[in-house]
Amino acid sequence: MSKQDTGKKDSGLERFLMNVADNAEAALREYWQERDNETRRYATEYVTRRGLLPQ
Repeated sequence: MSKQDTGKKDSGLERFLMNVADNAEAALREYWQERDNETRRYATEYVTRRGLLPQ
């Protein structure tokens, strides 16, 4: 295997791993956003049910 082939293979692997990292970061960001929205929704419902917040 020549150095050029190895370089191309390494470049392809690096590109693949960067895509995996980007996808994981996006999924984590989406998870935290959904979790934050769910927490806010629960808190609003709780406060409204307790009569602490006018409807």
